[in-house]
Amino acid sequence: MRNPARLGLWLVLLLGCASAPGPSPVNDWVRAEDSSRECEASDEDQCLTHVCEDDICALFRCEDLAPDRIVRTRGVMPAAPIFVAPGSGPQRTWGSAQGLPRDAVPVMVFRWHPREKLPSELRREKAQQEWAKRPKERHHIFPQAFKAHFDDKRIDIHKYVIAIDAEVHARIHRGKDGGPWNQDWYAFILRERGDAQIPAYFEHASWMIQKYGLFGLTMTYWQQVELAPVTVED
Repeated sequence: MRNPARLGLWLVLLLGCASAPGPSPVNDWVRAEDSSRECEASDEDQCLTHVCEDDICALFRCEDLAPDRIVRTRGVMPAAPIFVAPGSGPQRTWGSAQGLPRDAVPVMVFRWHPREKLPSELRREKAQQEWAKRPKERHHIFPQAFKAHFDDKRIDIHKYVIAIDAEVHARIHRGKDGGPWNQDWYAFILRERGDAQIPAYFEHASWMIQKYGLFGLTMTYWQQVELAPVTVED
């Protein structure tokens, strides 16, 4: 017959083993959370280290660069890649030769020299400067000639106005029936026979803006905006 005292001792030992926290991702996470709270509550200086690539440097917490670290996720929004060369995909420099982890979030990022502007940025700046030098006029995206039709669709044409180059405005309205801009809108209205829903009207408006290459300041008809040319230093 087994000794009841010895059996009871074995049960206590087994229960103790079952309840003891073993190594698991959950336990590691709890320990990391506790450690994080201790660090946040501590007045001691934080350990920071820098990682540089080309003319960009970033400061990281030392623990975030440790090989066996637990990734911080709570309260952290997805961050864009820190080191991205102009004209290349972000994958080019993720986890680069500097050993930067993919998911480490920097404390601070700074650039030693301004990066070279992309061709698209240069074109946009040039277009903005040219636009600023020239006189502008208000242009109704939804033509005033068809105001009654747009009113039936509950589209307030005076809310959708764009200040464009005065010469461009004259060109798209030059000719009979309000010029090519109004003619295209009239063809759309006839084609849809009034059955088109509001989103279709705005899709057509977007297509028209792209077709005629309009560039300008969106506004309402009542907004007070300086439309005269302004001096722009090159």
